[in-house]
Amino acid sequence: MSSTKKPSHKLTLAQVSWTNEAVPKSEQFDDFYFSTDGGMAEVEHTFILPNALPQRFATLPENGEFRIAETGFGSGLNFLMVCELWLKTAPKTATLHFISFEKYPLHIEDLSKAHLALPGLVDEAKALQKAYPFLLPGWHDVWLFDKQVRLTLWFGDVLKGLPECDASEGSKVDAWFLDGFAPAKNPDMWQPGLYQQMARLSHLETTFATFTAAGDVRRALDKTGFEVKKASGYGKKREICFGQLAQERPYSLKAPWFSRPEPVVKQTGKAIVIGAGLAGGAVANQLAQAGWCVTVLEAEDEIATQASGNLAGAVHPLVTADWNLRSQWYLQGFEATLRAVLPWLQETESIEKSPLGDLTGLVQLAVSQTSAQRVAEAFERVGLPQDFIQSLTQQQATELIGTQASTSGVLFPLGGWLYPKAVIERCFDYDNVDVQTAQKVTEIAQLADLTWQVTTSNQQLKADIVIVATGSLDNDLNQKLGLPIRPVKGQVSHLQASQQKQALKIAVTHEGYSTACGNGNAVTGATFEAPDMSETLCIESHQVNLDMTKNALPDWLDVEAKELSGRIAFRPTTPDHLPIIGAIADIDWLQEAYLSQSHTHAVYRYPKQKYQPGLYVSNGHGPRGLMSVFLAAESLMADISGKALPQPLNLYYASHPARFQIRHWRSAGKS
Repeated sequence: MSSTKKPSHKLTLAQVSWTNEAVPKSEQFDDFYFSTDGGMAEVEHTFILPNALPQRFATLPENGEFRIAETGFGSGLNFLMVCELWLKTAPKTATLHFISFEKYPLHIEDLSKAHLALPGLVDEAKALQKAYPFLLPGWHDVWLFDKQVRLTLWFGDVLKGLPECDASEGSKVDAWFLDGFAPAKNPDMWQPGLYQQMARLSHLETTFATFTAAGDVRRALDKTGFEVKKASGYGKKREICFGQLAQERPYSLKAPWFSRPEPVVKQTGKAIVIGAGLAGGAVANQLAQAGWCVTVLEAEDEIATQASGNLAGAVHPLVTADWNLRSQWYLQGFEATLRAVLPWLQETESIEKSPLGDLTGLVQLAVSQTSAQRVAEAFERVGLPQDFIQSLTQQQATELIGTQASTSGVLFPLGGWLYPKAVIERCFDYDNVDVQTAQKVTEIAQLADLTWQVTTSNQQLKADIVIVATGSLDNDLNQKLGLPIRPVKGQVSHLQASQQKQALKIAVTHEGYSTACGNGNAVTGATFEAPDMSETLCIESHQVNLDMTKNALPDWLDVEAKELSGRIAFRPTTPDHLPIIGAIADIDWLQEAYLSQSHTHAVYRYPKQKYQPGLYVSNGHGPRGLMSVFLAAESLMADISGKALPQPLNLYYASHPARFQIRHWRSAGKS
């Protein structure tokens, strides 16, 4: 009887040897990462000058953007050289977006050691080392130098990564660095698919440069529409080639029903955000930073009244054995949360009043055999790195938590807890954000000039764009927008210092979560009570929380259910447990163009999705809102501005507002 081997998602890290302790050499490809006789000069000769980067950077308009895509990140030398040039020559308000693909990423120790051979790039190298992402497969965004530089790293096969890049007008590449190792040593990369994807992602002013002048490479580039020229190489290399796209070719979308909306014509103006919870806060924060005048309308008398009003929420990624789509989505969400919140925590380290929380670690206890097996398989199949997650024995977990743990677990070093209301207040802390409470929205209507009119119980407001972030309880609005949001009740229990035998030293997740939340207090829970919509605290739910907590932390509490206080909130959940983010489709058009048509036509025969211009949603964040709302806001801002997405296409599609109708149609009504 043969057993089926489960697929591995594990990255293969670079195996490196060193020549004179200075220049790294790849053991996989038996080749050096950069020239042993002048790596920096080689980069300038091979990539920077043939792509005319000094002139192009210097002549960029204010607030312009320049995008470079590179095959083979390696030691980051090309990136560091480009950063140095960018910071010297480009407008301070412009943005460099550098996208690089690396199948065999260097460990941070090897990366740092390689940088010792680059004395002229010390500041740039330190910035990269500090921000170097988790060594996990897929897409990682890093922002450097006060957001003047965005680095998108794809860890994995470039031929799998390139098709995940969006080819909308604002996302196309301006210059290509064809690096990586020589075609003879790395034939898997230099394939027809590489050149086809280059052409798909390029425009008529897109240039390229590469260290090789191999005939196969030149012919393949020419075949896909690039004009190819040769020049003398650097050092021992006889020739290089470079050129420009001469012929654009049409490409059909693989999922036209999830195509991106047209960007908003006005890049700043008036925006209305409906809902003052975490989702609305994160969106308002992005809009305010981009210069929009934002009005936030909240139906209740204060902000953060539902799940966003809990005293603490746990922050950690989702680890599954098969590194499925949800794991990938929430890894990106976790990284986006860290991008947003870590700088705020550093600002408020010395402020004791209304702390935002603590992201210096979270322990996840394996309270069931299923959870223990899932994590064990993830270590084996995904190769989870130490800076992301660490295994803990029961004793180690006990020491970290400060009270007896019932089982072993894992540590997320950058996990922790946040006080959602304080996070929301920080999101709103801009002069161009106006928060208005007791403003229940009764109607949203588009006017003849394509602006939006929002009616509340006592006023009408107009705006260029509207973002709906109302959570679970505005059923009328959710139904009008076609959002399958289901509210799930949760009760958390609040604990005073006197009700705890010891104070928790770190946030803990188990069947639920338990964490300190400032001033000696703590919170534990939460129940999942669907379809109960009662808003009355009950002793039975407190007892459920106590039993769940005692199972994980048997010696922590000294309290009975009847003595507890707490709060009830309703989480907005979706059928596939991912949030709903993006532009709202034109419902009638969607019905006519897709749902009433045969689902069996070739994909290219279907038109691109049509949207209601300027209407967006961020909802359905469920119990993981702290790991999703900031990525949602970044994604919405990319669509509003027409800039490159903060995630690969498969994850963008996975949270698209029209996905449920489209899936039902594409499966001929079987789902």
